[in-house]
Amino acid sequence: MTEHPGAPQGGHVLRAVTDGHGRVYQAAGDQIILEYTVQQSEPPAPGTGLGWTSPESVRTPLVAPLSSPLRDRLDVREALLKAIGDPAAAPNGLHVVHGMPGSGKTALAQTVFDEAVAGQGVVGLWVNAADRSSFRSGMLAVAHDRGAAQAEVDAAREGRRPDADLVWHCLERSPEPWLLVLDNADDPSVFRHGAWLRSSSRGIVLITSRLRDAVEWRRAVRHPLDVLDLSYAVDVLRDLAVSAEDTAKLKLLARRLGCHPLALSLAGAYLGRQLLEPVSVDEYLGRLDADPSLLDRGAAPGEQELRRLITGTWQISLDTLTEQGIPEATTLLRLLSCFAAAPLPVGVLAPAGLDATALPHALPPLTGERANLALEQLTAHSLVSLIDASAGAGRAAVRSVQAHPLLLETVASRIPVDQRAPLLESAAGLLRRLLSTDSDRYVDPHTLRLFTPHASALLRHAAAHHAEAATASALAVVRALRDQSYVRGDYATTRTLADEAARVTAGEDCAEALADRHERGRALAALGQFEEAIAVHRATLEAREGLLGHAHPDTLDSAHALGIALYGLGRWAEDERYMRRAAEGRVRVLGATHPDTIDSRGRLAEAIGQQRRWDEARRLAAENLAVSERALGDDHPHTLLSRIALAWVLAGVGAWEEAAVHTRVTLEGSARVLGVEHPRTLAARQRLADVLSRLGQWDEALEAAQTVRAVRQRILGPEHPHTLSVEIVLARILRGTGRSAAARESAARTLDVCVRVLGADHPDTLACRREVEQEDDES
Repeated sequence: MTEHPGAPQGGHVLRAVTDGHGRVYQAAGDQIILEYTVQQSEPPAPGTGLGWTSPESVRTPLVAPLSSPLRDRLDVREALLKAIGDPAAAPNGLHVVHGMPGSGKTALAQTVFDEAVAGQGVVGLWVNAADRSSFRSGMLAVAHDRGAAQAEVDAAREGRRPDADLVWHCLERSPEPWLLVLDNADDPSVFRHGAWLRSSSRGIVLITSRLRDAVEWRRAVRHPLDVLDLSYAVDVLRDLAVSAEDTAKLKLLARRLGCHPLALSLAGAYLGRQLLEPVSVDEYLGRLDADPSLLDRGAAPGEQELRRLITGTWQISLDTLTEQGIPEATTLLRLLSCFAAAPLPVGVLAPAGLDATALPHALPPLTGERANLALEQLTAHSLVSLIDASAGAGRAAVRSVQAHPLLLETVASRIPVDQRAPLLESAAGLLRRLLSTDSDRYVDPHTLRLFTPHASALLRHAAAHHAEAATASALAVVRALRDQSYVRGDYATTRTLADEAARVTAGEDCAEALADRHERGRALAALGQFEEAIAVHRATLEAREGLLGHAHPDTLDSAHALGIALYGLGRWAEDERYMRRAAEGRVRVLGATHPDTIDSRGRLAEAIGQQRRWDEARRLAAENLAVSERALGDDHPHTLLSRIALAWVLAGVGAWEEAAVHTRVTLEGSARVLGVEHPRTLAARQRLADVLSRLGQWDEALEAAQTVRAVRQRILGPEHPHTLSVEIVLARILRGTGRSAAARESAARTLDVCVRVLGADHPDTLACRREVEQEDDES
């Protein structure tokens, strides 16, 4: 850096900035240099005759002191210290620690530096490699430290001898082993195509950089840094005087901050400094939700440079990319902030899709032609990552882009007001295009779950900012995903999406809003939350009667759905009343062969059978199956429902052989049409296990029941009503195979859960109690 007249000596360094005319502006007081800006595109070239001064020290890291001891990164620290202890054994002696902004790269290097100097007797050398001027003056100071005469340094500085050769000549002949840290090397051009990066048996070069991939790193050992583990993140908060809060609260804060090291330091510092009016973690989280910039207020006075601010540390990389001619990286990152902090399939960013949105007219513009380069550079600067996201067992992973949630949140909060609506509308358009069945890039239905968090986040963002067009478009995406998820039997995803849609349209009385409430009720019932589902369906049914009339198909849908929820609680008579209304109304409005009519009639037969009116139930179920086979075909999902209803009724009247035939046909068809883990396939398999046990075919019955239990425990959880129902069947099968102890233990355990989840008087609870009592009688 250029020495200015009157610059302080002896360790007290002023922040100095010069303009293009040599005028100096400096801050008063004792400070460490944090910024030094010369209004030129590059530092003076060697040999121009300007006198450059050395940094204050190359033996001490000229960085902010660590606010918290570094407890994490143990594997990286061990690897680096091992290499420092035996540099001759290292293949090239060059190590790069890289990671996202604020991930603690400098803190790691600082800790390793101190440990190596104190514990291994090496000479520690620290150079700021953020820009060419600082780097070159620092490296010449290293040469002087390692024995170069002042005349040699002056000659190199003035371009009369190769500067890099001089530095490495001195390093190679250093009497002591050394560690050379090149900090903040985010612009590899400072190394002049690698001329400054060499290896030596006398020491190790440790580089910290945001860049994951650079040509200059090709021979280096790379050490990626991610966020902290949760336990270490809590330690950071405790180090910063947030110890009054319990561990659960600190974990909540750490998770909210994504365990990001810089964010943790800023949040902890802010909370620890509130002396006049202490702020609790809960209060802080509430304020942070309202204003993400609150994080930056944790920076101490004198630490307001960009690298110490959350918003600033991202901006450094974006400004660099803009200077390098890639301004669209900013728009791409803003676009990503419209989605969730979950893996986003890269297909959403297809060039043709981008060009069909408003993004080519954004500021800065983002075109499909430039999108790949923008994404590539965001990845190179560790602002986003490209990962292969799991699409489920047995399916190919999906290439996706992911960013830290805090990055997306802070970027979203800084989007210019006039750019926000076009960005949200473009994001919604990209999702709709990819998920449309008319698109040549239509997504495999089994990977739709990957889009759920993004559709939900997009809808929340659009609604929060009152972007009407974006909200309408995002709502259409959420509804489409919700409906497809229900058909696939992915009820947890259905519930998430149904909640989002119903929240946005809450308070509206139009048919679409009532449909959102209806679908939320269906999701609740599918997840076994019958009481809540009944309340939702009753309210929706009443609203639809008032708005649409008693005979409208939507009103009949509500009656049908209410009946299903009542069935789940074993309230058979009420179920029959509403299901009969749905079945008879659908016959009149839709016709006897309509799939919805067939569905209601089959479920009505089950409600009648549960009340022991077997002849009536058998007649209705058989007639319904015959209608469905003629109208829809043998493999239609509603025909399968009709057949399993008849199989259940046949079992109820003791026609086990006939019931087994229909159940096997249903199971085979469901597995073929819906998939082996679809809820309807599992229901058919459970029914087969029960029927086979009645026929004494214990081994096959046991295998079927165990298969159903395993899948339901994994997908629905051990306390879902459907999981409990198969546990009861399994206990009876175990008893039938002579495994009395296992049957007794299983039945007793299941009974406790049934009482708690379903209630003491639920039919499944009563059935389980009978199993327990029978086990007790036999023992």
